[in-house]
Amino acid sequence: MAILTNVFIIWEMRRIQPAVLMGVFFLSYLLYLIPYYYGDYIISAHTQYYRRDLYDQMLGIHLLFLSSFLLFLKSNLNKSSLKIRDLIKPNNNIILFSFLYLIMLGIILSIKGNSVIGGSYSTYIDNLEGQGGSVEYFYIFFVIAFFFTDKPFLRKSLLLLVVYYCFMTITRGYRIQFVQMVIVVFVLFFDGKFKTVYMMIFAFLGFIIAEIVNLLKMMGSLTVEDTLALFEKSDKGIIISNQTDVFYSSVVFLGLIKDDIFSLGLRIWSTIGFIWNWFVPSSFVWIEARVPMFAGTFTSLGGGGLVSAYFYVWFGYLGPILIGFCLAFLFNKTYSSADKKVFKIIAILVLSLYPRWFAYDPANFLIRLSLYIYVVYIGFILIHNQMKGVKK
Repeated sequence: MAILTNVFIIWEMRRIQPAVLMGVFFLSYLLYLIPYYYGDYIISAHTQYYRRDLYDQMLGIHLLFLSSFLLFLKSNLNKSSLKIRDLIKPNNNIILFSFLYLIMLGIILSIKGNSVIGGSYSTYIDNLEGQGGSVEYFYIFFVIAFFFTDKPFLRKSLLLLVVYYCFMTITRGYRIQFVQMVIVVFVLFFDGKFKTVYMMIFAFLGFIIAEIVNLLKMMGSLTVEDTLALFEKSDKGIIISNQTDVFYSSVVFLGLIKDDIFSLGLRIWSTIGFIWNWFVPSSFVWIEARVPMFAGTFTSLGGGGLVSAYFYVWFGYLGPILIGFCLAFLFNKTYSSADKKVFKIIAILVLSLYPRWFAYDPANFLIRLSLYIYVVYIGFILIHNQMKGVKK
């Protein structure tokens, strides 16, 4: 039922290529469960909460989220095949564009650490611990800069920063940041430029590249045997991947609730922290609100967690329904007409950063960064309007 519902979501959003990619990404987390349910494969290296009843419950919770998303999506969504880059009014301001360009260059130059190529997994961990959150803010300034010029040459000059950013993130082992940057570029530059079938081929190639980056992060080198091993796991009765680790982490949340470790009082405290996290970075939020970190103090887990699991922790069974409704509402409003509205810039981040908010951190990457880009974009528009008034 979950797989079927996910496929229906993809079908309803078929006229929005970035949303199709997002739907396929959602689907991958369900497809990795097939060997567990129908082939008795081991899909987690962790054992404490590796129980069928918890997997069944988590799958049911996730189905609630998917069903809510599908139910509230308008039929014939984006019938006019609108592209999101055309739904936001550009402002021509070379001074603000240049300022944003310098901010992004500064962010890239602030990326710390050593190359994982020829290094080891500990090199990646050191890089991660020494790196602040500025890497993630790059997307905000990149998207805003795109809409402060409509000159093709200046917009294409942003791609020079993309190449530099991708090089730095790949060599430091930041796989998700690299993937998200590629998605942002697709949304802004290539949405609708290719047939959907070609887009899916490119997405598959992107998956392979992401796995190769992961191997570099884990081992510091790459051989033909390592690459082929990506496709040989199924012969060993064990399939462990990002998808299976994230699903297991979600299962752990349920297990901690059932064991009353994550009591009602702590869940309420976590919910308050989740709301506080809308406005401040995670470093300012208590550990109970950072659910995987809190869970990791009681048991081992791979990290992350499905967005449906987070919202279940915070709001019970209403949570998955609520977040499904909110996502559907955003897409419905964004693609309801060709009117150029400032709020539609939020949908660009939602359609680009789902590798983070769907499977790791919805508080930061679904809500906080969405609020940040909206507020910062309005701020730059006000400055732009003020500058126009001074010129007059």
